[in-house]
Amino acid sequence: MKSWPLALSLLLSLAACGDTPRNLLGQIRVADPLRIVARAAPFEFGETERLRGRPAEAADAAARIEEFANAAETDPLWTHPRNPTLLPQLQMARSEFRQALGISPRVPNTVAITALDGAARALYRYNTPAAEVALAPIGGGTVLARLSNLPRLPRVEDASQALAIEANTSQFGR
Repeated sequence: MKSWPLALSLLLSLAACGDTPRNLLGQIRVADPLRIVARAAPFEFGETERLRGRPAEAADAAARIEEFANAAETDPLWTHPRNPTLLPQLQMARSEFRQALGISPRVPNTVAITALDGAARALYRYNTPAAEVALAPIGGGTVLARLSNLPRLPRVEDASQALAIEANTSQFGR
């Protein structure tokens, strides 16, 4: 059976709606890159003890938590979640990760995100000196050493589950 007539009729009905493709994409949340990462959060860093001995993955997870907490505070797509406890959960997860890594709570989110992302990229390339340089604004070698020896972070695990639930919840009918 040929499927092109069905696809053609679907495209024609979408065109008749009068909405632009960009608006349609915005309605199905394809344009939100954080939503895709949020759906994978429980698999990537939902069990933080699996990050022990894997500093590149730990730096990446810490950067993502920083990014999500920042988005929940400032990004219009994330500032009004269905779960009213999402923002406090992310703030507690960020605080727990920072405490475990020895990062000051006074470090701006953007500085932490840039440093942790740079360290993760360097560590994925097995370039430890570059990772230490990337981490210099937030603690350098101390943070690097702690990335390899993370304890279990239950607030981070809880927040990763909440993120996935929020990302997989329909945004229509708000």
